[in-house]
Amino acid sequence: MKTIKFHNVFINNNYTLLGRNEHGPIIENKVDKNLNDYYNKEKTVELGEISYQKESIKGLLNKIKKHENDIDLLIGGDLQNQILATNFAAKNFNISHLGIYSACATFAEGLIIGASFIENGLVKNAIVTTSSHNLVSEKQFRFPIEYGAIRKKVNTFTATGSVSTYISKKGNIKIESATIGKVVDINYDDPNNMGACMAPSAAETIYEHLKSTGRKPDYYDLILTGDIGKCGTLIVEEYLKRKYNLIVKNINDSGVLLFNAQSNKKISGGSGPICLPLILFNKISKIKYRKILIVGTGSLHSALSSNLKLSVPSISHAVSLEVI
Repeated sequence: MKTIKFHNVFINNNYTLLGRNEHGPIIENKVDKNLNDYYNKEKTVELGEISYQKESIKGLLNKIKKHENDIDLLIGGDLQNQILATNFAAKNFNISHLGIYSACATFAEGLIIGASFIENGLVKNAIVTTSSHNLVSEKQFRFPIEYGAIRKKVNTFTATGSVSTYISKKGNIKIESATIGKVVDINYDDPNNMGACMAPSAAETIYEHLKSTGRKPDYYDLILTGDIGKCGTLIVEEYLKRKYNLIVKNINDSGVLLFNAQSNKKISGGSGPICLPLILFNKISKIKYRKILIVGTGSLHSALSSNLKLSVPSISHAVSLEVI
């Protein structure tokens, strides 16, 4: 795996728009906008997610007091087929656009791409955006909620909302380095247990990042994974211990933090590409942590691959952050 060092790239600001089921004590009154409407006054939930992302980009531009012509690059992705939400949101802005997909690891991938462009002087700034929508993802990857399908305890609940992030050469969170993950497939084929599918890739990326940087796990105040849930977190810890004799005690998961705060014991945690930035910006960055390793985790299956009875490969990208 390739690890990249950055010297002068920072997360400058962010805008978070959140759905109704994610309201809870861990992030209540901290996000920029709460929505109670899954449709956001649109005709379908898919159109609703597009409006979420469009609104978060507009909100960020207003927050940083910049016009779209001031932004060099818009990088984004989501979970809809052909990243529909991102592409249809991006058409409303006169900004060069790169659409990306690493499933729920998309935000971390976006940071790496944006930071690389800025570090090498190709652009001065960039917006990294992502979104997810519970009703859209349930219908696309599992069953529409109207079916009333029984959920397993290993299932995760897709978070609803959108997060847009402004990165540039100034800010209060430095993007210090990043490790680009590789696709890992352990031939596990249960899309209901994405935590187990993603855990090996998360463990491999964490190990490779620590190895390439010469660091120990306690170099970081926190290692924050994206959405592997309660089950996946246990597997990561056990995987690192058994394969690499590496004891890691400072791992926490964004999806677990998001829904554990609401005492929802029926699921393994939250999922979706917004889990990681949502918890990072509205919870973790407000705690006195200085060094944080975020690990975006993505399950790379699709409805087609599941119908073909294929296994579920996964990918994880790590980004080292230093809060100034």
